[in-house]
Amino acid sequence: MQRQHQSSQESNTSRLRTALTAVLIRDGGQTVIEECRHCGTTLESGSSNCPTCGCTEIASYRID
Repeated sequence: MQRQHQSSQESNTSRLRTALTAVLIRDGGQTVIEECRHCGTTLESGSSNCPTCGCTEIASYRID
C-alpha cells in the first residue's frame, strides 16, 4: 500500500512540474503567463479559450 501511495505522489509531482514548465518557461529568456480574465485560471500558451469557464478573454503577462 505504501508503494502505491509513493508512486501516485511522484506522478502528481511530475505532472505539476510539467504544467509549471509549460506555463512559466519560454524561449528567448522571457516568461509569459497567460490567464483567464474571468476566472483567473492559468493557461498553457496558445490557448484561445479557458478550459475551466470557456471565456475567450485571455490576459498575457510578459516578465523579462
